[in-house]
Amino acid sequence: MGPGERCDRCEQDWQAEETTRRNAKMIFAPAIAIMTGGLLFGLLLPVSIGGVIGATLMAAFACGTGVGAAAGACRAVDKTSRAMFLRERAGVLPPARLLPSPRR
Repeated sequence: MGPGERCDRCEQDWQAEETTRRNAKMIFAPAIAIMTGGLLFGLLLPVSIGGVIGATLMAAFACGTGVGAAAGACRAVDKTSRAMFLRERAGVLPPARLLPSPRR
């Protein structure tokens, strides 16, 4: 196999753990989105343009920020879980050993 390629068994194991990763995303992403969106809305509301239009613009900006933060959390879960999976699978390989150089 070339660099960056994985064996079929490892990829099947990775796909089998999809539900666990999805559950982790569903735990962290909504909480982060609500926290960042609400915090930003609370901080920006006093300095808004004023009236209903200003509050609507601030709410839209806060919602967009919350969605972006949740997407970042999902991406972080994917990256860290892939790194942990590969680190876990690396222990299955036999330890490397130094071979003597060929005699000339």
